Amino acid sequence: MRRMVVFDFYNLLHRSYHAFPREMKTSTGVQTNAVYGFISSVLNIIKEFNPQYVIVAGESGPSFRKEQFEDYKATRTWRKDHPDEAKELDAQAELVKEILSAMEIPLIDIPTYEADDVIGSVTKKFAKDNVEMLLISNDMDMLQLVNGFVKAFRPARPPFVKKKIYTKEEVVKSFGFGPDKIVDYKSLRGDPSDNIPGVKGIGEKTAKKLIHEFGSLENIYKNIDAITPPALKKKLTEGKESAFLSKELSTIKIDVPVETSLKDAEIKDFRNENVLSAFNKYEFKSLLEKLSSDKTPPTHENQMGLGL
Repeated sequence: MRRMVVFDFYNLLHRSYHAFPREMKTSTGVQTNAVYGFISSVLNIIKEFNPQYVIVAGESGPSFRKEQFEDYKATRTWRKDHPDEAKELDAQAELVKEILSAMEIPLIDIPTYEADDVIGSVTKKFAKDNVEMLLISNDMDMLQLVNGFVKAFRPARPPFVKKKIYTKEEVVKSFGFGPDKIVDYKSLRGDPSDNIPGVKGIGEKTAKKLIHEFGSLENIYKNIDAITPPALKKKLTEGKESAFLSKELSTIKIDVPVETSLKDAEIKDFRNENVLSAFNKYEFKSLLEKLSSDKTPPTHENQMGLGL
């Protein structure tokens, strides 16, 4: 079966930035730690999974979800707390885009939509083409997109987090229910990483129990009078508006207009003048070695940090 890998641009960029030392620079002083980590990971993933297609999903501008909920992702204060690092990250994002262009890898970003929405819409768009898809991200929101053709790949974060592929069966094994219930689960439990409130007082254990018993958020509220104990019923009743807002915020859009075609996403021969020039420009000697042979063993550099 043909396979496509889809990368979450900023998720991978952030991991790369923090996985490699900030002191990593070219001989002319251009910082490249995030660039090196990002491109190295792309090449490693392509080598490991041998896809025929590759897409990178980005985002630009504030999310439409901020209009629905002003405090959406308000807990993410890294940029505010580390302005110098954020400036470095943004500068390197442009360098990554330059190299992706040289590699002819499509980077899709659509104003007001997040990378998750781009990824969801890519999976919907190509579902009809019988293409297996592997979504590369540490963002567990991806799990709601998993189905028979779509798997989510969580890269390792040594030393504690091992890489893992989430199939439908793995989602059930991890949560006790399938991918189609992930959004309902988050609607109750909330998501601190995105500052999605959920229902106050309901945690992971209770949320799972409710999903197992009633199946969906809508069905929980249709049967609200049957819910016990009274304290739980009270929490759900008082948190109803928050629960349905959380469901809306948690749901990945799958209808974003994606113009990229399968032909656009075909993996090209990276051993060409444009790619070699870009790799030489940023002094990625070990990455040039990766391009020269499919059997090049991993170097110490590309084993660091990301665990790919």
